[in-house]
Amino acid sequence: MTPPVQRYRMVVTDIDGTLVDLEQTISDQNKQMIQTFQQQGGIVTLATGRMEEAALRFAEELNIRHPVILYNGGKIVDFTSGQCFFEAVLSAEVIKMCIQLQQDLSLDMIFYSDRSLWVGEINAIIEEYMKKDRVQCRPWDTPDFLLQSSVNKVLIIKEDGDFSQIKQTLAPLAGVHCELVQSETTYLEVLPYSVSKGHALKLLVDRLGIDMKEVIAIGDNLNDLEMIREAGLGVAVDNAHPELKTHAQYVARSHLHHAVAEVIEKYCLQAQQ
Repeated sequence: MTPPVQRYRMVVTDIDGTLVDLEQTISDQNKQMIQTFQQQGGIVTLATGRMEEAALRFAEELNIRHPVILYNGGKIVDFTSGQCFFEAVLSAEVIKMCIQLQQDLSLDMIFYSDRSLWVGEINAIIEEYMKKDRVQCRPWDTPDFLLQSSVNKVLIIKEDGDFSQIKQTLAPLAGVHCELVQSETTYLEVLPYSVSKGHALKLLVDRLGIDMKEVIAIGDNLNDLEMIREAGLGVAVDNAHPELKTHAQYVARSHLHHAVAEVIEKYCLQAQQ
């Protein structure tokens, strides 16, 4: 399905699996099209599960001057001013349950707290994650301090992608005290209650004074679902999760073939005089 072409004022894009390739690189085509749109007065920003340190380099590379959505909607931060306009944290009850799960099942679990990443131990799986996001995790002696900390989210990594037991354990809390979202095949995230990229996008466009109908959201996985539902034009890339594609108004090329550039050229750029 191809929506009618109109000119949108704002593009919000996911990073991993959408904006960047397998080497975490933004293609020249994506960069050039984003720059052209910005020069015409368009707004481009990011909506990602990443924390500040893992998203900053992309914002700087694209010269983004508007707030970005981090932690899958758990925080909205303006990198240019350093201001945080929105932040949500997990309740002590949810944190306690996650700690218990980590200990009972020996899970690879990362707690995002006060811009630090805490883990039970640094093993090969955590090393791979640190390399991908260019961040450093810190092993704890005991996780008890997290119960008194501001925890923005918990990331659970399982290489087999089977989260059924974890979801079953967390089911009494999900949708009441927290949200569960799968951001990649091997990632399950525990977010504060009501947090999503879609909710954060609503807060952001209200702050910027932009009509949601003038916004394009681009993503690839189920953590992007609420965002593409909220936007005036919801776009899934060709490599997206099948369910996300069913909710998208437009399916663009793969992230390996400059999907963001395609969408901006088709729906955002003003005709050259």
